[in-house]
Order: sequence, then C-alpha cells, then structure tokens
Amino acid sequence: MRILKYTPGFLFLLFILTMVGCNRKASIIKSRTTEGQFKVVGYLHSGNFDQIDAIELQRLTHLDIAFANPDREGHLHFRNTGQLKMVVDKGHEAGLQVFLSIAGGGIDSTLASYWLNVLQPDKRESFITEIIEFTEQYDLDGIDVDIEWNLIPTITELYTPFVKDLGAALHKRDKGISSALNVSGLHPSVSQEALMAYDFINVMVYDKTGIWRPDIIGPHAPFEYAEEALKYWTEERKIPKEKLTLGVPFYGHDFDAVRYISYQKILEKDPLNAYRDEVGKIFYNGIPTIVEKTKLAKKSFGGVMIWELSNDSFNELSLLRAIDQTLKAGCDTEQIKSYFLDQDGDGYGDPGHPLQACSTPKGYVENRLDCDDTDSNVHPGAKELKNGKDNNCDGVLE
Repeated sequence: MRILKYTPGFLFLLFILTMVGCNRKASIIKSRTTEGQFKVVGYLHSGNFDQIDAIELQRLTHLDIAFANPDREGHLHFRNTGQLKMVVDKGHEAGLQVFLSIAGGGIDSTLASYWLNVLQPDKRESFITEIIEFTEQYDLDGIDVDIEWNLIPTITELYTPFVKDLGAALHKRDKGISSALNVSGLHPSVSQEALMAYDFINVMVYDKTGIWRPDIIGPHAPFEYAEEALKYWTEERKIPKEKLTLGVPFYGHDFDAVRYISYQKILEKDPLNAYRDEVGKIFYNGIPTIVEKTKLAKKSFGGVMIWELSNDSFNELSLLRAIDQTLKAGCDTEQIKSYFLDQDGDGYGDPGHPLQACSTPKGYVENRLDCDDTDSNVHPGAKELKNGKDNNCDGVLE
C-alpha cells in the first residue's frame, strides 16, 4: 500500500467539499419532505395531461398525478406513462414536488380485489418495491395514498402495515408520502399509527352531498364543512394542523343534469358565476368562498389542496390565481379583500379582473359593477346615449 502525504491546504479543501456535499444532501432531504412549508397541492388526472401548459404551475408547491393501481397480476399500472415524464419534467421546471397518487375514489369491486391481493403480507413487499421503482424511473418525489372510504373496509387490517412500510421505503430514498382522506367519520378504521406515518394529509373537504344523493340537493362544499374538517382532524384525531391541507373543489354538482361540472364550464354560462356558489341546482365554490377557505387554511391548516386543476378557468377568474393572490397578499387574513380593475377610471370595477390584496391597489376599486371597463361613459347610473351600448349597465339597450 502506498502512503500518500497531504498538505494542510489540501485537507482544508477536502473538508470544505465534504461539508458542501453534506449540506446539499440535507437540502435535498428538506425539499423532499417540505417540513414546515405551506403547501398548495394540485391534483391532475392522467386523462387531462393535455391541459398541463394551461395550468399556472408556479402557483403550486406540489403536483399530484392521479391515479395508479394494481392490475390483475399484482403489478402497478398507470395508464398514461407515455406523457408522464413530460408532465413530471414540467412540474420540476416550475419548482414543484411531483407525487404519484395511488388508488383514488370510485374503486369498484374488481379493483378492490386487486388491492386486497397486493396488500397481503406475502405480496406487500414486492408491490412496494414496484412502487419505489416506478418513482425512481419517472423521477417522482413521493407517493400520495388515496385509499378512500369504499376501499378501506376491504383492507382494514392491511392498511397500517402497508402505509408504514411504504413510508419507510420512501423516506429511505428521501421521498415523501402523503394521503388523501375525507372530512370526518369515514375513516375510523385508519389507525393513528398510519396517520402519523404520513408527511401530510390532504383532507377532501367536498362531496358532502352529490348527484348520487338526489334526496339531498344542496352545497357539497360549504365553508362550514371546512370548519368541521379542522375540528375533526385536529381535536379528535390529534393531527397537528401543519400536517393538514384543506381540500377545495374546482368543480360542482349539477343535480338537474345529474353530472359533475367543471368551474370552467359553469363560467361559460355566465362569467359572473365566478362570484356565486350556486346557479339553479348547480352547487360549487366561486371566488369569494375559495378566498375565505384560503384564509382559513392560511390561519388553521398547513396548506390548500385542489381537485382538480384542469377544471379551472384559465383566465383572470382562475380559482388557483385567487388562492395564490390570497396567500401572497402579505398581511393578516382579516385585511385581505377583493378589488377590481378600473382601467377607464369611472369608479366602477371590472368583475372580469379581480385581485386579492391588503389595501386598494392603484387602478383598482372595491366594487365590481362595471359592464364595460373600456368606456368611462358606461357604468351604473350613467346616462343612456342611444349609441348601441348599455350605458347604465341595466341589461337593456336604449
């Protein structure tokens, strides 16, 4: 063996390089687990990857891709792997952590039997290995376990060991683990041990009712439901609020047509629907309710979660934009208000250009009553000029 002699200067340089490497490793671990970070988690269904460029990804912290499930042979299956790397790369370019969500709502009896199979003690390790290999192949930052109310009763005894073993395997590789769970009462069989294995929990504060319950027509995601969720998860289940994200819907339930309807589609009927929570028998969350929920999340949760990003309106009336503006306003939540652009200077704001802020921004007003913000002669109370315009915004051309 040859004995090498090193100068003090070389040893000092080696020490510095070693410390830089350790610090870089530590920063990677911190970025994977996001401890203490206020999160904005957005789900994107694999069938909606074509909308990725329309979504303002920079307003998120996490992108959750839905869904992967076991197949008949017990292998992990995701139906849009052809575009997955592209979506993951775009998420990373925007500075996001990208998680793969497994299971999902609406699991039928056949798929439930596949889950029951792969979570058996003699098959669990192999399935977890497949999940880990998938995350590494596609450079994913973690896994979101969206095993919901209709599947949990089937796998009650198998849930906790799966979550614990999966979490340990992910953390060993500096990856994260989260969960999607309902508001209250639907998960009594989910153990405290399993809950504590998650880095954070996305609470699905929506679908209190829906088109599957025609006898209960009404709001499916009222503000009070968010308060109920906070009380259940922090007081009854003893989960620190920092580990909870408040789920908000970017969709509604249409009880007349018996369908799920996107926020974007609701606004196509009338852009002013952005400021309502119901239209006929369509129930959803408009901008004011989303802003109030974001304020609640900022004060009492560790983040906001969105289902589903492609349902947003990709313009000034975007719900994601309203969430982001509320979070970045820079003041106590009680001070945040909605303001509206007044580009023609007539004192009346354009409902198509809202902004959440702490005080009146230059060029904005508190009302949203203008019907043409490009003409100062058009506003409520203006004189009708018989010029082919609705000068007084009463909906009648005179």
